[in-house]
Amino acid sequence: MKKISSILLCLLFFFKSAEAQKIYIDSLNHLLAQNSISKEEKANLLCKLAKANFEKNLQLSFQQANEALKVGEGLKDGKSKAMAYATLVHLYVWKKDLKSAYASLDSAMYYAHKTKDRVTLGFVWFRSGWLDLVNDDNDKSAAKLLKALDFLKGQHADDYESTIYHYLASFYGYGNDPSKQQKYARLCYLSAIKSKQIDLLNNAYLTIGQTYFDRFKLNTLKRNLLDSALFTYKKSLQLSKKQEGRMLIYSNTAAAALNTANVYFQYFPPSYRDSAEKYVDIAMGIATKTNLLEVLLNCYGLRSEYALRDGNYDEAENLLLTGLGKISGSIIKMPLTQARIYQGLATIAEKKGNQQTALNYLKQYFNYYKKAFDEEKINSTIRIEAQYQSEKKAQEIAYLHQQTKYTKKLNAYYIISGLTGIAALLLLLISYNYKLKASIRKQELIDQGKKAAELKAQLKEAEAMQLQTEQVLLKERQERLEKEVLASNLQIEEKNELLELIPEKVNIGSHLSLDEQIKRIVNQQKRMDKEFEEYKTDFFDTNPVFFERLQEKANQTLTRLDLKYCSYMLMGLTNKEVSIRLGIEPKSVRMSRYRIKQKLGLGKEEDLNLFLQQLG
Repeated sequence: MKKISSILLCLLFFFKSAEAQKIYIDSLNHLLAQNSISKEEKANLLCKLAKANFEKNLQLSFQQANEALKVGEGLKDGKSKAMAYATLVHLYVWKKDLKSAYASLDSAMYYAHKTKDRVTLGFVWFRSGWLDLVNDDNDKSAAKLLKALDFLKGQHADDYESTIYHYLASFYGYGNDPSKQQKYARLCYLSAIKSKQIDLLNNAYLTIGQTYFDRFKLNTLKRNLLDSALFTYKKSLQLSKKQEGRMLIYSNTAAAALNTANVYFQYFPPSYRDSAEKYVDIAMGIATKTNLLEVLLNCYGLRSEYALRDGNYDEAENLLLTGLGKISGSIIKMPLTQARIYQGLATIAEKKGNQQTALNYLKQYFNYYKKAFDEEKINSTIRIEAQYQSEKKAQEIAYLHQQTKYTKKLNAYYIISGLTGIAALLLLLISYNYKLKASIRKQELIDQGKKAAELKAQLKEAEAMQLQTEQVLLKERQERLEKEVLASNLQIEEKNELLELIPEKVNIGSHLSLDEQIKRIVNQQKRMDKEFEEYKTDFFDTNPVFFERLQEKANQTLTRLDLKYCSYMLMGLTNKEVSIRLGIEPKSVRMSRYRIKQKLGLGKEEDLNLFLQQLG
C-alpha cells in the first residue's frame, strides 16, 4: 500500500506538470495539414496517426502507414521507411496476417541499416522482438527488446522504453520470476511518467496491477496483494475516464476493466456480482467502440458464466450467441475463440437436455477448432518460413557487415602499409636527392670551369675569325670600289669623247637647227647611258667562271635578267638602287631576289649577297 501511495503522489505531480492540449489525433491532423513540414516529419506524423487509429479503424491505419511509405520514397535516409514498415508489422499482427508482418519486418530491417538514427533502430528492433513475443518465442524476444533499449538509451525515447519494459515484465509474469517482473514494471512506470503520455501511464498501471495479481495467485492467502491489484486496476480506469480526450489506446483500459470483473467473479462471493457486471459493462463499451472483439467475446462469456451460476441456461446461451453475432463479418478471424464459444454452447445445450442442439454446437466447435488448427499450422509454417528467411537475411546482412568490416580492416592495413612504404621511399628519395644535388653541384662547378675555358678559347677564335672576315670584306669592298671606279672612268671618258666630237657631229648645212641637233645628240647619249648600264653588267662578265659556277648552283635555270640582277648585287647595289636603274618597283626587285634564292636552293634565313660574294 505504501508503494501504491507513492504512485498516487507521482500521478498528482504528473497531472500538475502536464499542459492542457487538444485531442491527440486532432493535433496530429493539424500538424499534417501544414505546408511547412518536411517529408520526414510528414511520414512520422502518418505513422503516429496509424498507431492512434488502429483500434477504431484498422483500414484507415493501413492507409496512413502506406502513405508514410510513399512519402519516404524520395528520402535518402532510410529512417522514414523503416518507421513505416515497423508500424505495418504491428498492424498486420493485429489483422492476424503473420506472413505480411514478417515481410514488413524484413523491409524495416533493410531500411534500418540505411540510417544512423538510434530511435528508429530501437523502434525496429522493438517491433522485431514484439513479433517474436506474439509467436511465444520469449528468449529471442527478450534479447531483441534489450537490444532495442541499448539503441534508445540516452535518446529521450521514454514512450518506447516504457512499452518495452511492459513486455519485459510480462515475460516474468505468472510466477516465473516475480522480482524481475516487479523490476521491469517499476521501470515501465518511471518511463511513462517521463514521457507524460496518458496511454503509457495507463499501461504502466495495468502492468503494476498484473504483478500484484500474479503474486497473489502464487499464494491466495495474501489478500493484500489482490486488494493492491484491484486498487491499481481501478486507478487505470479512473485515469482513463478523467483523461478520455487524450487517450489513444483503449485496449489497456478494457483489459483493466475485464481483469477487475474476473477478480470479482473468481475470488469474491456472488454478492459482488453487481461490481463485476459494472466493470464488464465498461469493458464491453470500450470493446464496442474500438473493435476489440476478443475483449467483447470475453465479456459475453463472463456474463454467460454468471447466468450459468444462476441456472438460467437460456440466458447463458443467448449471451454467447449474441457475442458470436457481434463478430460476424469482421476482417479479424478468431476461429479458436469461436470454437471455445461453441464448446460452451454445447455444454449449455447438454445441461438443458437438448442433445441434438448440443451435437450441432459440437459440430461447429470441431469445425472452428479445425479452422483454428489449420490456421495455426499455416501460421506456424508461415512463421517458420518467415523466421528462416529473416534469419537467412540476417545472416546475409551479418556476413556482409563482417565482410565490410574485414574489407575496411584490410583496406586500413593496405593504406598503413602503403603509407609506410611511401614514407620509406620518400626518405630514400630525399637521401638520394641530397646526394644527387651534391654530385650535380660538384659537376656543375667542374662544367663551369670547362665552359669558362671553352668560352675564352671560343672568344679568341671568334675574334680571329671576325678579324679575318673584316679583312675579306675590306678586300672585297676595295675590289668593288675599284671596279666601280673603273666603270665610272670609262663612262667619264666616253662622255669626254662625246663633248670633243660634238663640233664634228653638228652639221651646219643640216635642215635641223643647232639646238635640235644637240638635243638629238643628248638623247642619243641617254640611250647610250641606258645601254651602258648593260655594258657595266657585261663588264663584270669578264669573270665567266663566276657565272658558270652560279648556273651550276641553279641547275642552269637562271635567265639573262637573273644574271643581271646578280651582277648588280655583286656590285653591292641596294634593292632601291637597282629599281631606280631599271625603272621598276622595289617590290619586283625583292620578288626577283626571292626567285633567285629558290633557284639557287638557298634557305629563308641565308643571305643572297653574301652567297654571291663568296661565290665570286
